[in-house]
Amino acid sequence: MPPYLKTHLNRAFDHLDAVIYLMNEARKGKTAREIKSHLVEDDPFSNSSREYRSLVANWLVSDFVSGFSAKALSVFAEIMVSEKIGSQLKREVLFWKTCERDALARELTLGPIYTAYHAHEPNISTDALIDVAITKGGLSQTTAWRCVSGFLSIAANVGFLSPTEKIVNLNYFRPKQNAVAAVLFFLFDSGLPPVQILRAPDFKYLLLDDNALLSILSDLRSAGVIAFASAGNVVRLEPKIPFEVLPDAFEE
Repeated sequence: MPPYLKTHLNRAFDHLDAVIYLMNEARKGKTAREIKSHLVEDDPFSNSSREYRSLVANWLVSDFVSGFSAKALSVFAEIMVSEKIGSQLKREVLFWKTCERDALARELTLGPIYTAYHAHEPNISTDALIDVAITKGGLSQTTAWRCVSGFLSIAANVGFLSPTEKIVNLNYFRPKQNAVAAVLFFLFDSGLPPVQILRAPDFKYLLLDDNALLSILSDLRSAGVIAFASAGNVVRLEPKIPFEVLPDAFEE
């Protein structure tokens, strides 16, 4: 498979609890190497095969530990472990990060799913998603089916689709405002300039089109979370609260 479509979806599962576990380990000050070794050697998830544990550990740690800056990891960890933040917001942030790190998840979301959703189509065939995995990812039929199944399992838990054997029903979905705020602040932390943040594909991972994004940004401005103004190619977009206090602002 081409390296630009590297994917972990062939072993994807409902990983919210696993990521919460990892974030508790990260909050103890453990490094990515130490966390990975712990997952493989101590087997906290009761995976019988050491080889499988190694594969899953590499996926989870590379995407959800190594995939953040030190400051961003601290904020992400606080969001994930907080008992005052609901699981829906956590799942939406996890799905954003999955699409950012997994090329096939990104291809499926930005391609057939996003297109069908904004064309107001009620569903899309499972075969269409499998075809994308085969043609874009160079996967075999069996592996493509396994990857698409992993993707659908994760996406169904977010709530914007409901898979059946032959078709994937597309549900009405609007991400939580705080999930969009989280994505925005992680982009602030990345150092992207405002105009690039506004045009980033990251918000489309949560199925937001331009109008919906602008509406949420206006709401976040009204809430005093960000400063935002846009006129043509001139964009003012900056945080009005510190990155570190973001999880406290999300408490429900």
